[in-house]
Amino acid sequence: MSLALIVDDHSEGRYLLHCLLEGEGFHVMEAHDGREALDLAAGRDLDLVISDILMPVMDGFSLCRAWKGDARLSQVPFIFYTATYVDTMTMSWP
Repeated sequence: MSLALIVDDHSEGRYLLHCLLEGEGFHVMEAHDGREALDLAAGRDLDLVISDILMPVMDGFSLCRAWKGDARLSQVPFIFYTATYVDTMTMSWP
């Protein structure tokens, strides 16, 4: 069975992704922030990580940098999943 890690400080987002991934046959672990995610990933063979961007302790950008900088984790697909990050470039239309 494939193992996925969800990283989000909001329980609703974790719950939604947990249900979706379990429905697709994944075993799912959850973390509340990037630091906890790195701790949970230690020694595990993960197949996927889905992370929010804005979180306390360690945000998604810092987590992704640490994740991709770790030779053991760098090959695990890293997906950003967020509904709150907006900047002026995101909102501009041609």
